[in-house]
Amino acid sequence: MKILLLGSHMNYNLEHYVYMNLVKLSHEVEFYGYKEKLGRLANPIRMVITRSKPIRDLANLFWLNKINDEIKRVAEAFHPDLMLSIKGEAVKPKTIEWVKNELGAKTALWYPDDPRFFNSLVRYIAPSYDHVFTASEKAIGMYKEIGCRKVHFLPFACEPTVHRKLSSSNRRSTQHDLDVVFVGTYTRRRDRLIKALEGAGIRVKVYGPYWRYFKRSNNVHDGVYGPEMVKIFNSAKIVLNIHVKDDLPYKVNMRTFEATGCGTFLLTDYAYGVDKMFRVGEELVVYANENELVKLAKYYLDTENEREVISKRSQEKAYKEHKYEGRVKKLLSTIGEFQ
Repeated sequence: MKILLLGSHMNYNLEHYVYMNLVKLSHEVEFYGYKEKLGRLANPIRMVITRSKPIRDLANLFWLNKINDEIKRVAEAFHPDLMLSIKGEAVKPKTIEWVKNELGAKTALWYPDDPRFFNSLVRYIAPSYDHVFTASEKAIGMYKEIGCRKVHFLPFACEPTVHRKLSSSNRRSTQHDLDVVFVGTYTRRRDRLIKALEGAGIRVKVYGPYWRYFKRSNNVHDGVYGPEMVKIFNSAKIVLNIHVKDDLPYKVNMRTFEATGCGTFLLTDYAYGVDKMFRVGEELVVYANENELVKLAKYYLDTENEREVISKRSQEKAYKEHKYEGRVKKLLSTIGEFQ
């Protein structure tokens, strides 16, 4: 089957893992990435067009019209059976309708950031697609309220060719020399929880955007992705996961699956659905507040055997039930003709 995959770019993100597994499943895949079309301002442009419809309408004049004209040209030359958008913030509803009506292709959107940006972006683009896949089971009703009939739950996953246990020679160090690591963008809530650990004498290394603006420390580093992130996870005794606050009542984030796929010990806050995907206390450990975070971190830093048992179970579960290959197969079989 011929699949046109639309996304921002490929750098060990959702687009990348979907592409890898579509190819693995022997489909003919054309990827169109629009981040490079936006130049050096790509990240701030993507940020504002996601958060504001008036600004997105204004951006049509400068960037989005050109991008959508290119999407049409690529689609017309490739003539896909399916056009799949990841997030879809730069894809106009008129383009989606054109692909359906002029080329006869099926269309699908996989939107991973629900419920954030639902009112500013998603409600304007989702109804144009034949199928919508959301990483939040609780968001399905929101889509149906805006007229989407075929809405499906499809969470994040891990990619075993990337997210894996490394031998000691391939780790960032030859032994677990990092107590706690956190990988993610700065937020005040994340900063507060990390400070609670540091205040208790626990070493935390932080990797991610914007931290240097708010936290002056030798333990703060730039963001890491793909294999570099995997090396850091494998070098840590504990991988700390802190969801974006708005996500907690709705979905389990990407980092949960990446960390468990690496066979690392994951200490995470409770997000809706995590206990449906992993056995809490046996495959990962959940904290409820700052005090419990500190208490659990201290306990598991001192109990290596328990950490190792939980880490092993977490990877077994991730590889058994939460691989991107399985997610992509489910997406295609749900659409119907493309199993």
